[in-house]
Amino acid sequence: MSPKLGALQETDIHQNRIEYTCENGTARITVLSPKIVRVQMTQDESYREEQSVAVLEKQQNVSLDIRIENDVSVISGDEFTLTVTLDDGIFRLKDKDGSIITESLASFGLTWQDAGFTCSMKSAGDEHFYGLGEKTNGLDKSGLHYEMWNNDNPHYDSETDPLYQSVPFFITLRDKIAHGVFLDNTFRTQFDFKKESDDFYSFGAPGGPVDYYLILGPSISEVLEGYTWLTGRPYFMPRWALGHHWSRWELYEGQEELLEVAKGFRQHKIPCDTITLDIGYMHDFKIFTWNPEIFPNPREFVQALNRLDYHVMTIIDPGVKLEEGYDLYDEGSTHDFFLKNEDGSEYIGLVWPGRTVFPDFAREEVRDWFGSQYEGFMESGVSNASWLDMNEPSHCMYPGMREEYSMDDVVDHKGTPWEPRMRNRYALDMMRAVFDGLKAVFPDERPVILTRAGYAGYQRYAATWTGDNHSTWEYLALSIPMLLNLGLSGIPFCGADIGGFSDDVTEELLIRWYQLGSLYPFSRNHTRIHTARQEPWELGEDAVNYARKYISFRYRFLRYLYSLAKEANETGLPIMRPLVLEFQDDSAACDIDDQFMIGPSMMVAPVLDQGAESRSVYFPPGTWFSYWTGERIKGGQRITVPAPLDTMPVYFKGGSVVPTGDVVQTTDEDQGDLRILVYPEGVGHIDLYEDDGISEDGPCAVTTITSSCGTDTLSVAISERQGDWTPPSRDLIVEFRAITEEPSSLEVDGMSVPIGLVSADGDEDIAPLSAAYSPETNTLEIALVDDGSAHKISVFT
Repeated sequence: MSPKLGALQETDIHQNRIEYTCENGTARITVLSPKIVRVQMTQDESYREEQSVAVLEKQQNVSLDIRIENDVSVISGDEFTLTVTLDDGIFRLKDKDGSIITESLASFGLTWQDAGFTCSMKSAGDEHFYGLGEKTNGLDKSGLHYEMWNNDNPHYDSETDPLYQSVPFFITLRDKIAHGVFLDNTFRTQFDFKKESDDFYSFGAPGGPVDYYLILGPSISEVLEGYTWLTGRPYFMPRWALGHHWSRWELYEGQEELLEVAKGFRQHKIPCDTITLDIGYMHDFKIFTWNPEIFPNPREFVQALNRLDYHVMTIIDPGVKLEEGYDLYDEGSTHDFFLKNEDGSEYIGLVWPGRTVFPDFAREEVRDWFGSQYEGFMESGVSNASWLDMNEPSHCMYPGMREEYSMDDVVDHKGTPWEPRMRNRYALDMMRAVFDGLKAVFPDERPVILTRAGYAGYQRYAATWTGDNHSTWEYLALSIPMLLNLGLSGIPFCGADIGGFSDDVTEELLIRWYQLGSLYPFSRNHTRIHTARQEPWELGEDAVNYARKYISFRYRFLRYLYSLAKEANETGLPIMRPLVLEFQDDSAACDIDDQFMIGPSMMVAPVLDQGAESRSVYFPPGTWFSYWTGERIKGGQRITVPAPLDTMPVYFKGGSVVPTGDVVQTTDEDQGDLRILVYPEGVGHIDLYEDDGISEDGPCAVTTITSSCGTDTLSVAISERQGDWTPPSRDLIVEFRAITEEPSSLEVDGMSVPIGLVSADGDEDIAPLSAAYSPETNTLEIALVDDGSAHKISVFT
């Protein structure tokens, strides 16, 4: 077998593709959309027939000019030109301005390796690599090698690979131009980002199809929009998913102690939405069961938590205890629903229940059966949610031991080897079963699914977290680049266990973790059995006060976070963003992974070192304002800022417009008046999205808010509210911040409005339509009745 495709012998032009017959195989290049090109290669002229679990079947009508001229095949569209030189098989993709986006090595860059392959692309200059889902190390993956193999590793560190998930999609940034590559292959894919050579990067697999997609930018945000068009937009979670969650792998002394924990958050005024139950709630670790000794009446227990205004979420593993008389096992075994050994017997692993079998989720009938289990389980009153764990699948856990168990000999129901091609998609297939099962029970509501493992496209169903981290400062810092790269892989709803899952947390570490974790898109305090209690009141008064301060901070900005979640659902943009996404032209931002943006406006610089009371912060070009003090900082520089234990540095970009509300204890509470924060010196935009917070296709409303704030005039435009959702009666308060001198005049909808003064000890409530300036806080507040009308506000300094 030749390691290369060999010389090109024939080309065949179709409406949206060219097929190339080569000496040792064929290649096919297909244009799916104005900015997405699919590349396939095979040795035997047969391309994959089964539908990808990641890619949605889509094909846009694209105007193309396809031709052969001067021994070069050319595909030209509005956004790109792709050429293949017929004498050496090098393909080049150029953008509409003629800049080379990517260029293969000879023979389409392909090298066969037994049943596997490697595709190599030229690289020049300073090229950055991002994405690949849940990976350790820093934000920029340049100079590193990674592989995809869903793997349960509870002791990972900053260099461990692989981990729980496989998302074979990455973004490259070179000369300020971004493009993406998605290798749709569920085998153990590998990626070399210039570790082997500075001259090229490569990707490949030991088996499966050569099938990848090139996604043009030029911006990172456009690449993400293209990738999530291809693989599915992120699911829009209900509002309560954005609340604060609590969990622990241990049920203490029983349900009464759990209720005391729930009451503790209420008594200490720390907002919290969800109590999540780990595996201890089950009877002998059997999924879809309750431990009768701890929960003699599960429904009464859940109702008690509901009366405290909590949602209740439970964990479900894929493994089914092998126990005759256990209905789930008996049904699955009778219908031949479990993975098998080569001799046709059921494959048996060791997990929490002991001897365990695994549903073959790739089969539709198995997914339907598994999903149907939720109907009876939900009679306990638990929320429309499911936490999916151990779904790599992990089959190497048993109390008191840890040993690897090979699945090399496992087959599916057709007798086909399972491990090489199916392991990485197992969790995604399980998610499909669970999502459909929950939708069958709650057809009009949005479910919450949290998964540990996954494959590309799982953002259509679930949120994720970074698995079994540890209570150390290293893991606190590591969570940032891990979550940023998940966001750059189309997975915006993600978090890390606040406080750490393993080991004992200190009060200082928990405080700093609550500061950072208050702005994780998925925010949950979770720890394991045999560790110190991790509720803030168990560590000290400072832990309580600062946890309250920062979780309250999160809830104040719920309207902003919820609007960003809707934006993620519509565009694929992450909520938590690396600076390079918002400031792609700033070379200094390309590898910063110890600070981040929340949406386009808020920059966060958490403290990541023990004992630190200050930290260095990079400010991208523009003007920035401290949220806590209003201090104005000129961008384009790095400075050291104070950060005592009670402070996490937070800044807003000049011109930002940010919707906020009152601090509430749960996301189901009314947040009162709509307050818009406005910062000077720049332009801003936000689409405020509002609905009932839970319905799948219920009434909703969008209000577009823009700003244009110069040195003499600050203007804010608020559109008429669009849609069929009407909020409770409320006022609209526009709060201009960092106004160091009393404005000279104010116009609202073309009408002059007098500005009153607010003293430091005076009543700052103002009645519509009115305005008041506070020299103590340097804020100007304008109050109007929020009746959904459009408004334009101009402040003259």
